[in-house]
Amino acid sequence: MNIKHENVPGQVQEVVLEINKEDYAANVEAALKKQRRNAAIPGFRPGNAPMGIIKKMYEKSIIANEVDKLVSENMDKFFKDNDIKVIFEPLPVDGKSKMDFENPDNFIFAFEYAVAPEVNIDYTKLPAVTEFKMVPADEERQNYIKQLRTRHGEYTSPDTVSEDDSISVKYGDNQEGFLFLHDLTEEAQKEVIGKKLNDTVNLVLRKAMVNETTLSRFLKKTEKDLEADNDYAYDLTITHIGHMQLAEINDDFFKKAFPDGSVTTEGQLNAEADKAITAQYQPELDRQFMNDAIETLLDNVSVELPDDFMKRYIKAVQKEMTDEELEKKFNDYKRSFQWQILENKLVEGSDIQVKADDVRGYFRQYFIDNYFGNFPAEEVKERLDELVNQAMTNKENVKSVYDLLYDKKITEVLRSKLTIEHKEGDFKAFIDMIASRRAPKQEGEEGKSEEKAAEEAPKKTTKRKTTTKKAAAEGEKEVKEEKPAAPKKPRAKKTTNSEK
Repeated sequence: MNIKHENVPGQVQEVVLEINKEDYAANVEAALKKQRRNAAIPGFRPGNAPMGIIKKMYEKSIIANEVDKLVSENMDKFFKDNDIKVIFEPLPVDGKSKMDFENPDNFIFAFEYAVAPEVNIDYTKLPAVTEFKMVPADEERQNYIKQLRTRHGEYTSPDTVSEDDSISVKYGDNQEGFLFLHDLTEEAQKEVIGKKLNDTVNLVLRKAMVNETTLSRFLKKTEKDLEADNDYAYDLTITHIGHMQLAEINDDFFKKAFPDGSVTTEGQLNAEADKAITAQYQPELDRQFMNDAIETLLDNVSVELPDDFMKRYIKAVQKEMTDEELEKKFNDYKRSFQWQILENKLVEGSDIQVKADDVRGYFRQYFIDNYFGNFPAEEVKERLDELVNQAMTNKENVKSVYDLLYDKKITEVLRSKLTIEHKEGDFKAFIDMIASRRAPKQEGEEGKSEEKAAEEAPKKTTKRKTTTKKAAAEGEKEVKEEKPAAPKKPRAKKTTNSEK
C-alpha cells in the first residue's frame, strides 16, 4: 500500500492510493476458502467443489469487495493521520485510476477531496436577530374560553335556529345532511337563523357553503367528484336543531375543565388561555427565529467553498440532474452546505443529540396533552404505553420528531450565542412583521404577489448530521437512535475524520 499526496494551493487537493496484490491476496484467499465451504454447487458435495470453479464464480467480486474496503480504510486513516478535515465525499479523478478486475494485480485510485474551510464566528459583530413573543389578542383569548365553555356546556334541541347551532336536514330525493351554521357564509346564515323545526329553506349550496371541502362533506362526496357545472340548489327541510348552551363560568365549570384544581378564578382562566394560545403558536415562532438566525449567519460569516468541486459532487450524487437544473438550484445547495459547516462550528463543545427516549417522551406528552389531560396518570398509563409504542413504529413520524427535537436544541444554542432583539404582539402583528420583510424593494418588483414574495423569502436550510453519497441519493432507509435521518439531496459532510 502506497499513498501519494502533495499539498497544492486551494481547498481542492488530490491523493493517490496504490494497492498491490499482496495487500489483498491473503484476505481474498481466506474468503474464497470460506465460500468453498458454504457453496452449493450442483454435482459436488458441500465443501468439495474444485477451487477453480469457486474462483471463476466468486473471485472478481471478492477482490472488488476487499479492494473497496482497503480504499475506504486507508482514506479514513490518511485524513486522520494528517489531521485533514474534509467536506463532501472524495471524487475519483478521471483518467488517473487503474482498475482492471478482469486482470487483477495492482490498483491505482486517484481522488480529489475538498478541505473544510476555516470558519471564525464573532458573535458580537453579527446583527441582532429578532425573536417574536406572542401576546394573544383578546378575541383569541375569548374564542379559546368559548371553546372550553362549549366543551363543558349542555346540549339542547331548541325549536328555533340561532347563531352557532347545528342542523340536520332532508333534501332532494329523501337525502339527509348535517351542518354547523359556521359552515355557511354570513349571507346564507341569515337565511337559516330564525327558522323553526320542519321549516324549509332554499339554498344554492355551492354559494352558501364557505368552501368546496365543506360542500363535499355535506353531500358525502369527495371534492374531485363535485360537478363543476352544478350549483347544488336544494330545498332543505330542518329535521333537528342542535344547540350547545355555553357553561357558566363558575366553580362547577372550573372543576370540570380543570379537575386538577389549577384554575379556580377568571383571572387564572385568562392566564391559562394565554398560555395555551402561545403554546400553539410557539413552534412557528421558534421556526421563524431559527430561519432568521441561520440567514443572519449565512449572510455575515464567510464560508469559502469550491464551486466547481461542489457541482461535480452534486452531479455525482444526483445523476439524473441536468446542468440546467444544477445551475438553477446551485445557490440553494451552496447555502445548505455552508449552513452545515456553520452548524458544526456552532455546536462545538455542545452535547447535541436526540435519543429514542426523547422521542418517546415527546409522543407521550402529546397524547397526554391532547387526549388524557383530565385523567389520573395511573389510570391511563397502560393505554399511553400502547399508543407510544405504536407511534414509534412509524418511521416517518419518528424522523419528524427527531428533526423537531434536534432543531429545538440547535435553537437554544443559537439563543445562547446570538444578540437578540425582542418584539411582541398578537398573531396578526407577527404576520405583518413577516410580510414587511417580503415587501418588494427593488425597482420593477412592485407588482409581485404575496405568494411570490413568500417563495423567495429565506427558507430553512438546516440539516442534522453528515450524509454519505448513498444516503444523499436515496435518503436514509431507517431512523438511527441518536441521529436523525439524512435528506434526499446532498448535504455537506460533517467535518470529522472518522466518517466517510
